[in-house]
Amino acid sequence: MVSCRGRAVVLACFVCVSLRGLLAQPVNATAEPSPETSAKLVRGPSDALSPGEAEFIRQRKEVVLASLGRLNISSTADSVPHIALLGSGGGQRAAVALLGSLQQMGQDDLLDTLLYMGGVSGSTWTMALLYSDPQWSVNKVFSSQGVHGDIPWWSPVNLIVPGPYWWLKAKSKDEDFSLSEVWGVLTSYLFMKHMDQRLLSAEASRDSTNPYPVYSAIEKECFNTNTTDAVWFEFTPHEAGFPELGHFVSTAYLGSGFEGGELKERKPEMDMVQLLGIVGSALANEDSIAEIAPPWMNKLTAGTALKDHLRIYFTLTILVDMLDSGITNVTDLAKLEELQKRVSDKHLEVVPLHNLTKEKQVEELQRRNLALVEIVQTWVKELDNGVYKVAVTELMEVVLPLLIKWQWGTTENFVYGVKDSEVPDCLQSRVLNLIDAGISINLPYESFLGKKRDVDLLIAPEFSAGEMFETLTLARDYAAAVGKPFPVIDEQVLLDKDWPKDFYVFPGENDQPTIIFMPLFNRINCKDEAEVKARMVEYSTFQRPFSAEKIAALQEIARDNMRNNKDAVVREIQNASTRRQGRRNVTDSAL
Repeated sequence: MVSCRGRAVVLACFVCVSLRGLLAQPVNATAEPSPETSAKLVRGPSDALSPGEAEFIRQRKEVVLASLGRLNISSTADSVPHIALLGSGGGQRAAVALLGSLQQMGQDDLLDTLLYMGGVSGSTWTMALLYSDPQWSVNKVFSSQGVHGDIPWWSPVNLIVPGPYWWLKAKSKDEDFSLSEVWGVLTSYLFMKHMDQRLLSAEASRDSTNPYPVYSAIEKECFNTNTTDAVWFEFTPHEAGFPELGHFVSTAYLGSGFEGGELKERKPEMDMVQLLGIVGSALANEDSIAEIAPPWMNKLTAGTALKDHLRIYFTLTILVDMLDSGITNVTDLAKLEELQKRVSDKHLEVVPLHNLTKEKQVEELQRRNLALVEIVQTWVKELDNGVYKVAVTELMEVVLPLLIKWQWGTTENFVYGVKDSEVPDCLQSRVLNLIDAGISINLPYESFLGKKRDVDLLIAPEFSAGEMFETLTLARDYAAAVGKPFPVIDEQVLLDKDWPKDFYVFPGENDQPTIIFMPLFNRINCKDEAEVKARMVEYSTFQRPFSAEKIAALQEIARDNMRNNKDAVVREIQNASTRRQGRRNVTDSAL
């Protein structure tokens, strides 16, 4: 039987790396804007870049052009290729592997060829780590050393300074407080060892030293109703919004109350803890939980009741994992291990559920839910009086009610009341529910297809679990559904899915981007398909944080993939430059 600790779903998005720097002070909301300023806070429908992003890209192209010169790639100021690096989902595996890939790109002087960096799910944790340094692509410091790992979350220090306890207690008073905030603080502090309270909009004032970052999420209601044009959501330093609909809001005002495009209530911008709690929230989709439930449970007919039970069980499991952070007292550890066992035993209690009617299954699962909560509540009451008990009690008071509501990524809907026939029914409520985009497509192709960013080359190291090439075929189908260009995927290549090569190129024609696709485990580092499967098990998403040795080994695998294919990457960058110059010449001739 797998322990509840080992089954913690939170490991789907954990990054066992740490951010540098000291804890930031909370940022207060700014003053109400003038009516003239308010009119500029929301934009759309539009398929153009925001003015801020457009100016950044203009400046960044100068960096790229100089980089191309160092690589002996011919280009001109008006034909700089638009290149984006895409980070996939894949939990800790994706975060560590992306870090390794970027380390090698830095060593090979390839980082400055990038205009953009995009990420979903696990890769966004590495992005946040890197962008906490305004000069990361120049400094090339890719630290994985913790800075606060020796301070328990419940320490008296964290009850005073803006650590996890303080942060969560303050956020719990917000009207739109959801499990994303809980998820963000759990992952940020427990595994990242740092509460990153900086604001994404603060990066809008930075120079063009680093590639432009794009974080992706999806809107849960639109995803559940298959409303394709309103599913994908992106966060950038300047704007956040729906790229297919073309509706955006100034990132500093995402979360403020709007109606009919007018600002009604100014609220603080979400910090990076909240944002990462959204973009890494695979657990928000109940179907994700069902995928890792015991096989016999998935045979039940209880439907919604089963999902309710699984989400309560797994969330309590996550909390129990957090509770043991920093505990060194042998007695306290023994008590906690007993709690873990009681929670696990109740979840796996041998009752012949499959032999019961649907109604009886529902009753039994509801009984278990209540029992699980009571087990935790009783354990808290029996703790010895002290700082730890106070902190645990308040944490439970905050989290347990959210298990019933099961709300994730709740933030004010800036298109609420907008008079646009293109705004679908799934966006007619006051709030949005933003969750992990990897639930839809585990690579962020969407933000980089089409005329808006006009990308020539997508470099996509693939760290996902699941069937190889699935992200490619899903993205191809998505592009067809929304009418965006996408290169042809050779069906013969899909036959390599069990033992892929380490490097594929899907060349674009006309306005299609070329895609470089680089599987993490492949024919170069695995002798056969059995070893590919074994590696995926070794570095599986659902496990405790990797050891330092495991992190180093995985980083080296990712670095080798990039190192082995440097010449091929440079060749495709040259091809992208040549193709853009050709397109430029055609345009000039037409004029």
